[in-house]
Amino acid sequence: MFIHDLSARLSGLVDLSVPLLNEFLISHLLWADDLILLALDAKSLQTQLDCLHEFVTEWELSINIQKTNIMVFNKGSKLLNCSYGFKLGKLEVTPTKKYCYLGIQFSLNGAFKHAIDELRKKALRAFFAIRRIVDTRALTTQTMLQLIDCLVKPVAMYSCQIWLPSSNIMKEMIKPNCYNIPQCAAKDMFESTHLKMLKWILGVHKKCNNNFCYGDTGRLPWGISVIPQCLRYFDRVSQSTAGVNCATTLIHHAFQEQKNLGLPWYTTWSTISAQHISPTPLTPSAKNFHTELFIYQWATSLNQQSKMVFYRQVKSLFGEEPYLGMKNRSYRSHIARLRSSSHDLMIEKGRYGARHLHQAAKACRFCCNTSDGTMEFFESLPFSEGPIMESEEHVLTECPYYPPLRAPLSDNLKSLLMLNEYGPIMSSQHMNEFGKFLVDSYHLRNPKVEKT
Repeated sequence: MFIHDLSARLSGLVDLSVPLLNEFLISHLLWADDLILLALDAKSLQTQLDCLHEFVTEWELSINIQKTNIMVFNKGSKLLNCSYGFKLGKLEVTPTKKYCYLGIQFSLNGAFKHAIDELRKKALRAFFAIRRIVDTRALTTQTMLQLIDCLVKPVAMYSCQIWLPSSNIMKEMIKPNCYNIPQCAAKDMFESTHLKMLKWILGVHKKCNNNFCYGDTGRLPWGISVIPQCLRYFDRVSQSTAGVNCATTLIHHAFQEQKNLGLPWYTTWSTISAQHISPTPLTPSAKNFHTELFIYQWATSLNQQSKMVFYRQVKSLFGEEPYLGMKNRSYRSHIARLRSSSHDLMIEKGRYGARHLHQAAKACRFCCNTSDGTMEFFESLPFSEGPIMESEEHVLTECPYYPPLRAPLSDNLKSLLMLNEYGPIMSSQHMNEFGKFLVDSYHLRNPKVEKT
């Protein structure tokens, strides 16, 4: 009510050079008490500032000059000379390289890179607040993932309907042949933040394979998970521009401008929308097209990664694993490390040794105790021509260093271990027993590590 007449005054100014949106002049934007003045030259903008000053003086209103800035958009993202010299009464309005409007960071070059980075930082602050306030040690992985979805993801994905088309994952998905969605997703700033959270929750190190994080939690990259939400917005905007009285709405002119000029936002969502409603032999269910496409490429990428040999043995289908519901955080963390090969066994640590000692660097530290890989066997081990690798299978079933830990195991669990049925172990009633075995074997290998 206080500033209603201001809009009429600004619209009544003559001889202004202001942006034209679908043949509709736009000199300003008002959202509650947030005002944006738009002009194509310095003279027009100063005229608008003078009009604003007269209005607030007349009605004895005040403007926070500290939150008032000038932005001259340009491809170089530089503060141009024409950005200086603007006055609001006697006060100088300073130029800035970025400005937050309605929760989104705008940059001089019009790109959303800084906006996405700012949302990423806000999401991290929300995540750290959860860790500070909540005793996460008492929560299951499933509960932590729910907290992330409710308290962190909405912050990271704020206004994703607008900026998501500028992300790497969307640029990849609109290509005729998109083969690298998992890799492209991980390169986005917001998705790398998502992966960091997943790895912390799972209890694995930061270099752990991304495909493991997606596969065991059954989660999609944030960019893909919000596609249905974004398409609903796109459809709603498309339908709202078809009404009788739509020609007076700003969203109608913005949508028509995008459509008429074939701008990236419109072309991206129209392409994604067409994919969403057009089933293919690979994804007969159009409703789940993008989900199924990601899962298919996740499986393809997984088969090409030599590091994930053991994981492929224990993982058959994309989806959340039962062990994530275990109450003991240490047990499920060690199971996750074993499944993802992000453990302390030499088959993993030896990958980073000198090239000429590559095989020897992976040798079992208990079955082979010389630096050049020459083996001194325990009597129970058969003769072998090469170094005995300290692999997951070797530690679980063969290595003679762990009989004291295997002896107390139940007969059923021992049988599953001897049959190399590791997958069923991690999704059965033996999960806690198996988790305890992994924790005890870790401390047996690392006696100096304090037990928690």
